[in-house]
Amino acid sequence: MLTQSDKFLDNLLPYLLQRASFVITKQFHAHLKLNGVGVSRWRLLAWLSEREGSSINELTNQLMLKQPTVTRLVDNAVRDKLVLKNADEKDGRRVFVTLTKTGKKLIAGLKQDALDAESWINNNYGPKAVTHLKKNLLEILVQFDETKISGK
Repeated sequence: MLTQSDKFLDNLLPYLLQRASFVITKQFHAHLKLNGVGVSRWRLLAWLSEREGSSINELTNQLMLKQPTVTRLVDNAVRDKLVLKNADEKDGRRVFVTLTKTGKKLIAGLKQDALDAESWINNNYGPKAVTHLKKNLLEILVQFDETKISGK
């Protein structure tokens, strides 16, 4: 069991958040790999599964990846018939990405697998504590939105 210490990283919130994310998602990411789905592809499909479409720019921000990486990720998903790229009617340079039926089917199963993986945390940490933690994390995300930090 971990305890509070006077070590620098043990008290640095960004490190603790990233480390907790790594530990929590490690097993699920291995499950994704066994199913031939990379973590970035999983995030892409999960994000799109709850939206009618997203621009490459929006995907770049939400997937926490650089634009060229997102473009390759989307192009590979198009090749695998998981997503479609649709040109914006008002601005032909802008592209919106949407899920295909195949993509929807794949992500439906993977979302259930993610919920199953999260149930371990609920069972061991307690649903009330998990709900409180999620609420706090969402508040941090709103408070420290990238556009506020960068002054955009």
